[in-house]
Amino acid sequence: MPRFHSLISRFAFSCLLFLVFTGTPTMLASCALSTEESQRLRSNSDLPSPLKAEVIGIQDGDTVELKFLYSGKKAGRRMGKNIRIRLLHVNCPERGMGFYNNAKQFTSEKCFRRTVTIRHKGEFDKYGRLLGEVVLPDGKVLNKELVKKGLAVHFKKYSKDREYAALEIAANKQKIGIWSQPGMELGHL
Repeated sequence: MPRFHSLISRFAFSCLLFLVFTGTPTMLASCALSTEESQRLRSNSDLPSPLKAEVIGIQDGDTVELKFLYSGKKAGRRMGKNIRIRLLHVNCPERGMGFYNNAKQFTSEKCFRRTVTIRHKGEFDKYGRLLGEVVLPDGKVLNKELVKKGLAVHFKKYSKDREYAALEIAANKQKIGIWSQPGMELGHL
């Protein structure tokens, strides 16, 4: 039995030497860091899909910031900063519009300081934000919840998804959220 342990120890030492001489600095650093710290070192080539991280900022109803550094070229001016997620398929009211604060507050209540999962295809917008759906800890999709509550519209300019279209029609029929305002037409903010 002692010989077996000796073999295992030599094998582990050999593996460590292999890593030291062949590993990249990022890979070596991540071996010595906690999971959270190593996650912050990830780069363009290893953007996980789905991506799982803590929400540390709410820019508005349809944009959140994650505790996850990203240095890929697609991030543009956001390269090397915490990644921002632009919610796919939806558009929330902008600052100064009715229900802007409601949408931002709803997003904050659902995901701020919580770990979420981002379903994405690695696509970024012109501002360097990753386009994706935010899956909340309870399994619901934030993007869809915003449309259901009348706090976002289906962003038809960039999405042909039928489920989001149906959710928007249902919210409009119920006259909830933005649909309670006179003159609101389907698909327009």
